[in-house]
Amino acid sequence: MDIPHRGFSSWKRFLLTASLFASWSFQGAAQLSIVSQPSIAVVSETVLLSLHGLQEGRYSTLTWYRGLDFIHAIMSYNADTGVHNEGSAFTGRESLPANGSLIINEVYLNDSGHYSILVKSREGPLMSANGSFQVFVKPSKPDILREGGDVIEFQTSVKFSCVSQDVGVNIQWFLNNTDLPPSPLLSLSPDNKTLTFHNVTRRDRGYYQCEAWNLVGAQSSESIFLLVYYGPDQVMITSQDGTVWGNIIAVKTNSNVTLQCLTESNPDPSYTWLFNESSWLGSETNYFISSASRTDEGNYTCSVKNRMTLRSSSASVTVKVVEQVTKPQLLVSNKSVVEDEGAVNFTCVTPDTEIEVQWFLDKQKLWPSDQLVLSQGNRTLTIAQARREDAGEYQCTTRNLISSSNSDPITLTVYYGPDSVNITVGSNIVNSIEVKLDLMVMLYCEAHSWPSAQYHWSFNGSNSIEKDGFVLTLWPITWGHQGTYTCKAWNDWTQLSRSATVTIKVVDSSLSAGEIAGIVIGVLAFVAFITGLIYFLVIRKRKADPPSSTADSPPRKVDPPPEPSQDRQRPVTPRPKAPLVPPSFPKGPQDNPIYQRELPGRDNHFPLPRIPGPEEESLYEKLSEPYADVYVKIKPAA
Repeated sequence: MDIPHRGFSSWKRFLLTASLFASWSFQGAAQLSIVSQPSIAVVSETVLLSLHGLQEGRYSTLTWYRGLDFIHAIMSYNADTGVHNEGSAFTGRESLPANGSLIINEVYLNDSGHYSILVKSREGPLMSANGSFQVFVKPSKPDILREGGDVIEFQTSVKFSCVSQDVGVNIQWFLNNTDLPPSPLLSLSPDNKTLTFHNVTRRDRGYYQCEAWNLVGAQSSESIFLLVYYGPDQVMITSQDGTVWGNIIAVKTNSNVTLQCLTESNPDPSYTWLFNESSWLGSETNYFISSASRTDEGNYTCSVKNRMTLRSSSASVTVKVVEQVTKPQLLVSNKSVVEDEGAVNFTCVTPDTEIEVQWFLDKQKLWPSDQLVLSQGNRTLTIAQARREDAGEYQCTTRNLISSSNSDPITLTVYYGPDSVNITVGSNIVNSIEVKLDLMVMLYCEAHSWPSAQYHWSFNGSNSIEKDGFVLTLWPITWGHQGTYTCKAWNDWTQLSRSATVTIKVVDSSLSAGEIAGIVIGVLAFVAFITGLIYFLVIRKRKADPPSSTADSPPRKVDPPPEPSQDRQRPVTPRPKAPLVPPSFPKGPQDNPIYQRELPGRDNHFPLPRIPGPEEESLYEKLSEPYADVYVKIKPAA
């Protein structure tokens, strides 16, 4: 059984108690049971086989047996006489109290197994039960052995053996006091007593132990250290006193420098330092250079060798002894230019050699392009055609392997514009607007330009306003403000100018012509809706009334209308014959009632229908029988 654990605890014994406990009986098995305390015992302990389900005084005799076949009797007890009888399996260590339980003192290994009981009841049939327990010896301390000699990484296999004198114990392996991690290069024998490593690596080194354990205890072996020889790995030369650039180490003149040779190896390798591949410098891990000068420049090689693995490796670096760079001076051909009207040349002046020159605009590194041209060595920067985005602070930086320095900045100014001019009201660009009388309007004129453009306003193509500035304020609006306004922007440095216009239309603060037209359309639509509704209701009324029968009811006698009074004549109002003609509006704003500040009078309303004269024919037809309460038909006039 291979159960990983570290140390022994009593819970294991209780786990096995449940697995080993079983009861078996003939008749009455439901009433009797045997519980072993403990079910897992150590040699020399006392075990109690406790009998449950038996009432004292309800039985006459009981007998305990070794095994399940009721042959090898241990002891019997007669409750009537109180006599104990010993059987063939009695060892002298058993005792049987009155409650029927069996006590076994100082148990041996061969006491492990099954135990049975037969009980003769006074009132019922013969009853039986059985139980069991196991006895173990605590493990003794095992020994750990290793086969083979020196262990070299990737070249050696290792075998460990765990030797224990105990029988039936389990073996568990540990590395550095923890469970042995799984590995494809590791294998265990079926009984776990042999541990084999195939192609040992440096990760396998450490302290190994084996542990022998069973259900009542555990013992660990002494630890044994596995030493693995490996390396040297890749060699690297570095220094804390200089600047490392790949395989170059730069140091400052007259400084002290320590070169370090680093590698992974077990055991530590031997070291050899060479200068320019020929001069022997030493055999220490580090090499020290005092007050470095130009004579110390050259190639340094460190070679290492492992005496156990017989492997070797080496690395080389080049040492450069350099001076601190001086501050460069920046020169420019022209600090201010007009956009697209010429080139600009920057020069970085420095007495240093073996340096790198870099250019910056507003602290951002510049890269060559069609617009930016760098000379060989980067000491000259040329802007082919200066544009507005080229404006800003320019600097050059010189650097070598150990230091860098920046020039003082120079600001390049690029004049441009004005670009296209926009006239805005609020945040909207406009070219025509409507403004009501007595209100205020502010016109803004904007154009991108450096330096900022100058602005001039004019009205209707003349300089009648004579207003300078990018804002034009008109207040209060009168009819005289109606017209076209021009904003002109110009730049004295670029000698360029641009302009834009906006047309202002002045309207009355009362209802506009469009608003009046909308109201008229709305009223006409409402009248049409009412007329259609009335027509629909009348037609529905006629369809709902049943037609009168002329055969069943006699014709109604209609009295003639009364004679008109001689004292009073009915007025006759003929209808107009010609259709209505819509009115005409005045042409000018001073005559147009829409632009007046007061509502128009009655004289300005639409004309009323004209009354036809006596000789004119009416447009409306007459009723043939104009009685007040009878409607028959309409007959056209002759």
